[in-house]
Amino acid sequence: MRNIASRPYQSASDLILLIEFARRAAKARWPRSTYKNVGDMVWAMYNGPSDNRRLWLNGAALVAYASFEAPFNLEFDIEPGLARYDSVADEILEWAGTRAHEQAGRNTIPKAYAMLGYEMLSLTTALGSDRQRISVLERHGFTRTEGFDVLYRRSLRDPIGLPPLDPLVRLRHATDADLEARVDVHRDSWSVWGPSDATVDNYRRLRNSPVYDPELDVVVEDADGRFLAYCIGWLDVSNGIGHFEPVGCRPAYTGRGYARAVTLEGMRRMRARGSHTAMVFNGGRQPARASAISVVRFR
Repeated sequence: MRNIASRPYQSASDLILLIEFARRAAKARWPRSTYKNVGDMVWAMYNGPSDNRRLWLNGAALVAYASFEAPFNLEFDIEPGLARYDSVADEILEWAGTRAHEQAGRNTIPKAYAMLGYEMLSLTTALGSDRQRISVLERHGFTRTEGFDVLYRRSLRDPIGLPPLDPLVRLRHATDADLEARVDVHRDSWSVWGPSDATVDNYRRLRNSPVYDPELDVVVEDADGRFLAYCIGWLDVSNGIGHFEPVGCRPAYTGRGYARAVTLEGMRRMRARGSHTAMVFNGGRQPARASAISVVRFR
């Protein structure tokens, strides 16, 4: 084995490395969940700055990555079964600690986390089944919080119906002619969590990114042509897994089944493309349910 070396995220070619890493990790962990699916990788790269991302490589092969979001949030993954897992994890946590120290005082706690009750200096997650990662985090002084995130999974093998909708709205997918309208529904949907960084330029780049399928960018449109809810579905074709990131609905239109409708329509389209499973993430301070996969939060 060559020496494992790290470097900052640099270019679009690194996104391809991350997508392939996500596919390998998902396959290695199946039927259990993984940390980031292919769509998560793409979504993260096109939303927010890239200077807080780092890659660990063994020669040309990506074996780990980390992403630090000031002031405290750390996301990372290491190739399942990697012989030097613990030493790479130590490097990742030390790097994140350095980044947190360098940026201390520059940022306030994001509204999204404050709403969930988190006020700690550092935060990351571990799958409830990932004993190795939990052990490393505890060794570095991380402790469990009371909160859980939940990953929901649904089989796509059976036909999927749609809920009844108001006859004045319709389901369709966003097109290149809908850039401003599509960004507007995203920004409004997430406004309750704080100002959104979404822009037309970012969204245009996203639509040209690897693994993006415009027909899985589903919206609910009213009679005036205004988008009320949306979701983006992503396919890991090699593993037959579909994933949603993000899903949103305008605050003024929640409770009408629109977010459920776009998600179910996305599932129908995933099923038509040959996928066998769909997944969606739900964050919040709630107990893990028996039908879901728990993600333990650490601080």
